[in-house]
Order: sequence, then C-alpha cells, then structure tokens
Amino acid sequence: MMKQTLDRRSKGNKLEKVAKHVCHEIKMLIFSAEHVGGCHASPVVTPQGDEKNMALESFLLHFRNLRVFLCPSLQEGNVFPDDVLASDFTGKFDCSDVGDKTKFPPEEQKRLNKMLTHISYKRPDYEPRDYQWDTSEMLIRMLDELQRFVGTLTQEQRSWFPSADELKQVQARTLTEIEMRGSVSNSTVTGRPFRWNLE
Repeated sequence: MMKQTLDRRSKGNKLEKVAKHVCHEIKMLIFSAEHVGGCHASPVVTPQGDEKNMALESFLLHFRNLRVFLCPSLQEGNVFPDDVLASDFTGKFDCSDVGDKTKFPPEEQKRLNKMLTHISYKRPDYEPRDYQWDTSEMLIRMLDELQRFVGTLTQEQRSWFPSADELKQVQARTLTEIEMRGSVSNSTVTGRPFRWNLE
C-alpha cells in the first residue's frame, strides 16, 4: 500500500485534467437517468426495448464508475495506480473512501459487477422481473455522496466540478418526479436536461 500511495502522489499535478473525466461521468449519469425516465414529450414517452436498455446500461455503468471513484474499498480486485479516486482530491492519495460505502448495498454492488463487467453465468440469476433497477433512488443516493465529496474540496477544486447546489437541483427534480409518479420503479428525472460548462 505504501508504494501505491507514493505512486499516486506523483499524479497530484494532474487532478484538474482528470476532474474533467469525473465531470463526464456525473454528466452522463444524469443524462442517462433522464433518458431512462422519459423523453421530453407531452405526455412523457419512455424509451422502449433496446433504446431503454441502452440508456439503463449507460446509467448503471456511470453509477458503477462513480461508486468506485467515491468508495474504492468496494472494488472487487485491485485498485490500480492510475485509477482516479475521490481521495486523491483530498490530498490523501491512500485509496481511502470519501463516500459512505453503506449507501451502496452489497447485493446491488454484486449485481452491477456481474451484469456489467463481463458475461457471466450469474446473469440469469438476475432476471428483470425479479430485480428491477430503481434508478431514481440510485441517482438520489449518488447525488448525496457527490455533494459530500464536493464539500471536501478546496475552493479552486470546487470550480472543476458541478456545485453542490447544482447537484441538489437535480436531486430535487428527481424527488419531484417520484412524488408525481407515486412510484420509484425504473425511471428517473423527466425535466429538462441538467448541464454545466465543462470547458
């Protein structure tokens, strides 16, 4: 672990550059959540078939990437020296968790890993009729943890990421949609897309 800490410290001067990639993960998580939730029409029309699967898989992939970014202890296998982790931005460079790993249940983690990383004999064990993805609830949990992360940053570093207020706005829209729908099964934000300038 000591060698990896030393290796990771040498990456400190690249944090601003890699922050753009973290922002991409956040942006695509939100965009894909909105797409799973519904296209922008009146009445709302949710994507169907392969289009919905594409949006859902995109959401799950970005969720998984951000989960590992925030809580590398949940990563099955090794954390590699070139993995970008939230703890790097806090100056620790020790692969520690910045997020609350209890917000990411083990069964969800196991299912994400089996369904997304490779073709596995376990996939049939997770049939959609028995295991739906509650993307609204997942998005709300992730936004909580991202707000916590942004709160640990220096003023300069905060300028590299969406603000806690911007993340709260997305969270509020998601909660409003859940209340309007009266259910949290397999859909999320249906309002206007959330964007910030990454340039």
